[in-house]
Amino acid sequence: MDRRNVTTQAGRIVGMCVDGVLRWLGIPYAQADRFAAPVAPQSWAGERDATMPAPQCPQMYGNSAKRARLSPPAFDENCLTLNIYAPESRLEGERLPVYVWIHGGAFVAGSGNPYDGTHLARMGGIIVVTINYRLGVLGFVNFGDALDDPSIPSNLGLRDQIAALQWVRDNIEAFGGDPSHITIGGQSAGSMSVALLLHAPLAHGLFQQAIMQSGATSLIHSRTRSEAIGRNYVTALGLKGAKIEDLRALDLRRLFEAQAAAGAANPGTVPAAPWLDGDLVPPSLEALHQERAAAVPLMAGATGLEIRLFELMPGDILPTSWSALETLLEDQLGSEASQRIVKAYPRTTTGRRALASDLAFAMSTRHFADRHAAHSPTWFYRFDYAHPIAGATHGLDLTLTWPMRGLRAALARGGPMTGRRAVLGQRMTNHIAHFVRHGSPADDWPRYTPDSGQTMLFNLVDRVEACPDAERWRAWNGADVGPALAS
Repeated sequence: MDRRNVTTQAGRIVGMCVDGVLRWLGIPYAQADRFAAPVAPQSWAGERDATMPAPQCPQMYGNSAKRARLSPPAFDENCLTLNIYAPESRLEGERLPVYVWIHGGAFVAGSGNPYDGTHLARMGGIIVVTINYRLGVLGFVNFGDALDDPSIPSNLGLRDQIAALQWVRDNIEAFGGDPSHITIGGQSAGSMSVALLLHAPLAHGLFQQAIMQSGATSLIHSRTRSEAIGRNYVTALGLKGAKIEDLRALDLRRLFEAQAAAGAANPGTVPAAPWLDGDLVPPSLEALHQERAAAVPLMAGATGLEIRLFELMPGDILPTSWSALETLLEDQLGSEASQRIVKAYPRTTTGRRALASDLAFAMSTRHFADRHAAHSPTWFYRFDYAHPIAGATHGLDLTLTWPMRGLRAALARGGPMTGRRAVLGQRMTNHIAHFVRHGSPADDWPRYTPDSGQTMLFNLVDRVEACPDAERWRAWNGADVGPALAS
């Protein structure tokens, strides 16, 4: 094995070279006690092996604690680590732009470990960093307000992401990276994390560009709703009047049993997500809309049929029926606006799926781009390549832009990574790499403004269209809704 040594601020690590790309895996960027803010990792003596990924954060998707994945060595609470991929070949003294990837998973599942940055680093001439952050009950429950205990920080998972960016700023030069040329990107919950980081003063200056794929605000909780969900956890745990020490003393499985109970008590949304806390991020959706995000170049977009994945998955994860969609719209926007929006969609299965897709992911992402384009260069896309069963569903774009191999990957993307499908994936990857290097996608993709609406439509044959879905976009009139955004 071709071993490569690098010295970080916490100590020396040894990685390896694979297919012309240097990789260092499982690097601690922070450490944290349970329900405490992250702090710098403890230094170590000698060399630390960085040739294998570290454990993923404990997690559970759905409302069955039997499905919780908690046990070492695959899962461990000591999970605040990142992975670095860097091209072996670069000019002497050259510092490469850096792409920090924030994984999705509805804030309750996922990991940066499966995202192999080898191809993107080699092809794009950039450094790729993937991160792990605390999830679910460990990272995104408002225990501070629910227990009236101000010693418990808000939004721990977001604070982990910021700690990772601080580590990259302070250490990436040792890996050949440029700490003044960092792009953050993410998909789904990762994209919503990027949206919040763009509004988090503590994160400003830690990145210079941003990419958002399928998500802005729709899974985020209002503070009032986060308090109510936090009380669901406290009730399930039998901890009324408890303090931080009581939470830390609990068996890990009990915490995830409480997550299952909170999920069952709050159908149609996720039981743990960032909330608008008025501390790390703005205090309300209205404030987020009014405050200017960090003035950095932005590339954003969504898939053409986001909701189809959630129709095919078990459980009541997001609203998909006409009645649930109409109730949510009327509760949060009022009767007049709700009726205006619903009239823009035909009363068919296609219309219902379009409304559910827009409500859950697409419109909030586009509205974010609308606001951002008022002050910073912005590019917008829609991913229209269709899976034969699921259509252009949520997450399908990841199967073309990240290495995913084997039969399951082929089934997920609708076929092998060959022919025009592979060429589409390469075009998208080229745009991402070009944006990371230059702050803009390739030349054939025009900038987006709300007036022109110039949108790149990715498919087996790409094209640019002015203001696609214009009637639907006008009906929404910049409004965002979400299952847990209301009080």
